[in-house]
Amino acid sequence: MKRLFLFVLIFSSCTLAEEYSHMKTPKVSDCSYGEGCIEITFSSEMEKGITEQAFSCLCNNEAISGTFVWIERTLYFYPDSGIKGKSRYEVEVGTRAEDKYGNSLKEVFSYTFSTFEKENRFSVQKMNISDGDTVADLLQPIEIRFSSPVDQAAFYQGFGVSPGVRGAISLADNGHVVVFSPLEKLDWNSVYTVTLKKSISDQYGNTLPSDYSVTFTTVSEPENELEKVGIKNGVELVLGNIVNRGIPKDAELVLTYSGTPDSKTLRSPISISPAQDYTTVWNSSHTQCTVTFKKRLPYKTLMELVAGKDRRYLLYVDEESSKPLEVQEIKFYQDYTTGVGETLQYGSGILFETGSQACFEFVFSSGIDAEILSADAYGAVDIAVSRGNLTIDLERLETERKGPGVLCVRVFCSITAGTIQTPVVISVNGTLKDSYGNTLENDYVLRVNSL
Repeated sequence: MKRLFLFVLIFSSCTLAEEYSHMKTPKVSDCSYGEGCIEITFSSEMEKGITEQAFSCLCNNEAISGTFVWIERTLYFYPDSGIKGKSRYEVEVGTRAEDKYGNSLKEVFSYTFSTFEKENRFSVQKMNISDGDTVADLLQPIEIRFSSPVDQAAFYQGFGVSPGVRGAISLADNGHVVVFSPLEKLDWNSVYTVTLKKSISDQYGNTLPSDYSVTFTTVSEPENELEKVGIKNGVELVLGNIVNRGIPKDAELVLTYSGTPDSKTLRSPISISPAQDYTTVWNSSHTQCTVTFKKRLPYKTLMELVAGKDRRYLLYVDEESSKPLEVQEIKFYQDYTTGVGETLQYGSGILFETGSQACFEFVFSSGIDAEILSADAYGAVDIAVSRGNLTIDLERLETERKGPGVLCVRVFCSITAGTIQTPVVISVNGTLKDSYGNTLENDYVLRVNSL
């Protein structure tokens, strides 16, 4: 009984082992080329017809035909034109290939070889940068000429610059020339090494005979001095303790340098006190910067500007066309035709009389040539009765320049007198502007007939 059990166990184990061996995935164990043919040896006996269908061969990127011969597990492929010299061959067996047990290749097999003469093997012929060079251009492209067209994918894997530099790679001259263009400037006074690994190949499968490298140095950073600072209208500022007067409130500064300044200066070229927020625009060569302030500079203010290497400028914002509007006086005329009016003060007591020819006259100081447009005055000046039975109806408005730097807004109205002395609020909105865009610095409010 024990012997029978042992016999069955041994028999079953042999069967399982044989079935397991038939389940192994086939693979290509060897591939080579010789006189007139390409030889591919598989790990197991293959299904010939299906495997031949999965086979392909390119010669110089063109598909070729030929004859298949099998000897046991080895496939011999004889191209109709034979194995040609000075050519590149690409052999591939796809995953459709099966062994006689129905098992397919796990992955595509590929094999590349070339028949170029040994003296014409792949090599670096020339670079535009030599070992030990000093490079002045921090965006200098690196150009490499090869003896034959380079395989782009192999170049990506085998090319490097240390320290790392982001860049773009392009091919020229039908693949004989590779150009690496930095996307960011190299550092001043730094050592860089360009490395080409021997794994880089040409389009025919030939690789470099050995690693290739070139080391170069960038020049030291030049002294890029701030040459001058000016206003965009063309006026150049004077350096030092002399106060630069006549600076407009909307001044834009122009800074000119002898070369490209450092990154810190590019980010923040000036400091100014009292502090003002500003934006910058640089020209394409980064040698000139325009500084624009986000808000108008405060009028009649002395400002200190520091730029470059502690270059100090004093600016006084007092340009005539930048002068803000300011209420000088408000006069009231019971009858403007008489030309007799009364200057109003805060808390003035006015006995308003019924009439249709009353007028409130607002007098402003301004820049010499400024004006106030009627359209800007409407809605900016107001006369309002706060309580009581006094009625003031605003009828029309006029603006006038009474003289250099003196502007006038007249509000004509009809008055229906009340029975009691009524408080009146006279106001000018701070948004009132002149023809240069200057406004009041604050709202102006005057109350009469009130304590």
